[in-house]
Amino acid sequence: MEKNLIIKKQEEEIKELKKEKVKLKKLVYLDYLTKLYNRRGLIEVGKVYFKAVKNKDKNRRKNEIKFLSIIFLDIDDFKKINDKYGHSRGDKVLKSFANFLRKNFRETDVISRWGGEEFVVLLFNTPHQLAIEKTINTRKKIENFVFSGLKLTSSLGVLSYHKEKSLEELVDKADKLMYQAKRKGKNQVVVG
Repeated sequence: MEKNLIIKKQEEEIKELKKEKVKLKKLVYLDYLTKLYNRRGLIEVGKVYFKAVKNKDKNRRKNEIKFLSIIFLDIDDFKKINDKYGHSRGDKVLKSFANFLRKNFRETDVISRWGGEEFVVLLFNTPHQLAIEKTINTRKKIENFVFSGLKLTSSLGVLSYHKEKSLEELVDKADKLMYQAKRKGKNQVVVG
């Protein structure tokens, strides 16, 4: 009898620990404001997919990842929003932007807030040309959408996996493409 009570209590404690583990993972991998993956979450989840696409020639499987593309985007002149309307309004815009991204990408894609007003999207099994088209369409949709009462534009860089050694290298290349779009006048896509 007493043994059963001890076992039952331990099972309840294990159940609670599992719930706490889920909560902690959310705190570690999700951005508090947007509820998208944060940088750490993107890297952790993305590494699994990166490894799969990198090794695609070694192990052919029915449901394998054949393509991996990445979009790095930045909201143009976001600082002006915070300066003119305050950080509270800026936060509302970021939340609205995150919801926009969720609605415009597939559930299988990994969307993250990289930091500030920068976002990264990993597109799985999306060939390069299709990733380019998706990025161009996303830029146009952003330009025509109203985010918490404000119109925005964005600068985007897009490329697909091509022999990069790590996910971080792929992200870094996409980041550089996005900065090229900024230097070229903003509100545009640069393709790698």
